Amino acid sequence: MNRIETTIPEGFTPEGFELFGHSGNFADFIGPFYVRERPGGGNGYNYGYGFQTRVQHANPNGDVHGGALFSFADHITGHAIVHRLKRMCASLKFKVEYLAPGPLDALIEGEVEFSRVTRTMVFVRVRLFSGQKTLMTADGCAKLFGPFEPGQITQSANTIIDTAPSVAPAGFQPFPDQGGFPGLCGPVHYRRLDNGGFLNGFQSRTIHDNTNGIVHGGVLFTFADDIIGRAASGISRRYATTVAMNVEYLSAGPLDAWIEGTTEVTHMDDSFAFIRARVYCGERTILTADGICRLLGVYQRKT
Repeated sequence: MNRIETTIPEGFTPEGFELFGHSGNFADFIGPFYVRERPGGGNGYNYGYGFQTRVQHANPNGDVHGGALFSFADHITGHAIVHRLKRMCASLKFKVEYLAPGPLDALIEGEVEFSRVTRTMVFVRVRLFSGQKTLMTADGCAKLFGPFEPGQITQSANTIIDTAPSVAPAGFQPFPDQGGFPGLCGPVHYRRLDNGGFLNGFQSRTIHDNTNGIVHGGVLFTFADDIIGRAASGISRRYATTVAMNVEYLSAGPLDAWIEGTTEVTHMDDSFAFIRARVYCGERTILTADGICRLLGVYQRKT
């Protein structure tokens, strides 16, 4: 077994915040996350959230990976729903827009607004920001389940035991230069197909657990985002950065399983690539995603 240690800076808690309680293996590992109550907050603004970005959240360009921002947004959405509505929930769909790069070694804050609540569904808008700069917005909906009374906020354990190291099937090899966060969520592997295309995959592991014994939605989002960006760069031979993603969760991602993904370019011009991804396990589709990537400078392949 591999022991993976998270690092919480000794004595560090942002002013006015307190540490989340146990949030599931994945959230505990990429955190710690922080929360503070806002007395009298309306439209869902009952809580403010934060997390300190570190090297493990990086993309290959040295910024915070979009999947790390989304993972935080997805998790605080669940917290806001559970604590305000006293109901269990599951994310169904998110429309994400990236407005500015997320800085490393900085406090990222978030807020969740409730747009509409029905008997079985809740619609939210999430904003992540650093200082006065908005980094990401997301409009999402989640399905509501039975009543749930959240426990008190207590400090969670720092040590996670990973019982399922990443093992890829024959013919797959890991992508180089994955960055800290995609490597944590994967690492992502690929295999060239006979038609010249690529099949991508990763091994879901214990650290990807979302508290319910399934893969955290942020892990699946990060995988889709990663293979969409690589498809944009591979075809255009240019660097690419994700500016928007639409994701729909169709079924749960199993732990200790090999999960695969394919991409399809739906449109590409001189400035943007529009790419669709499908993430699946066996015959079951887990997630679909439509991403928009901005195309940047010419890609310099390493020799």
